[in-house]
Amino acid sequence: MACTPDVWRLCGAEIPDVERIKACLRANVPQLSPPCRAVFETASTTDPRRRVRRPVTPQQPYQAYPQYPSYPAYQDDEE
Repeated sequence: MACTPDVWRLCGAEIPDVERIKACLRANVPQLSPPCRAVFETASTTDPRRRVRRPVTPQQPYQAYPQYPSYPAYQDDEE
């Protein structure tokens, strides 16, 4: 609610797309009203989605049975 006037003033062309509105407001932080700027400053410090994400390392596929190396067959010495 604190950002409604700023949305209409700065980002009216982005309505009704919420993600585009948020991107527009972030791009215009210097022009935001103090109450709206406070919302964005609070959100950026407490929002867990804003944390730096580490790259996901791929895991080995699950194998039901271990893969043993194949060894040559034994040959009988008695021929």
